[in-house]
Amino acid sequence: MEENKKDMMDQAADMAAKAKDAATEKLADVKEDAAELVSDAKEKAAELVGDAKEAFDSAKEKIGELVDTDKIKAEAAEKIADVKAAAADLKEDATEALNAAKAKVSELVNEEKLNELKAEAAEKLGDLKGEAEEALNKAKDKANELAGEAEEAVQEVAKKQKAFSRDFSENNIQ
Repeated sequence: MEENKKDMMDQAADMAAKAKDAATEKLADVKEDAAELVSDAKEKAAELVGDAKEAFDSAKEKIGELVDTDKIKAEAAEKIADVKAAAADLKEDATEALNAAKAKVSELVNEEKLNELKAEAAEKLGDLKGEAEEALNKAKDKANELAGEAEEAVQEVAKKQKAFSRDFSENNIQ
């Protein structure tokens, strides 16, 4: 019986050793498979990050193409220059009208008529001056309005680009 017990113990030890060897081999296979899966997942993640970065760069480039802030600023500056030129032309026209009035007055010989014409000229000059100032103020207001609109457009583009960048960054981090 003692011998029987010993044989059983030996058989149990052999079976335990075989089970241990089989488990060790199976564990090595599972580790190898897991390492391959992790490697594949890392590779796929790297590809996805690369694709996302390319998409982000492409979108950023397209936004830059769609909204040319330098062009908007240049157009606003051009409009402001046009308004200033128009105001200068108006001032020049008023000066010419004044000079024409002076020339007519000097042609008249009658002192009384001369005084009446001076009064009329002064009145017309005052009217022209008022109109010129009004036109200049309107031109300044329009220039300021255009500059404000250009600034708002630039700010809106900047907000959209920041929001897009933030959304993209948040999506990549997750």
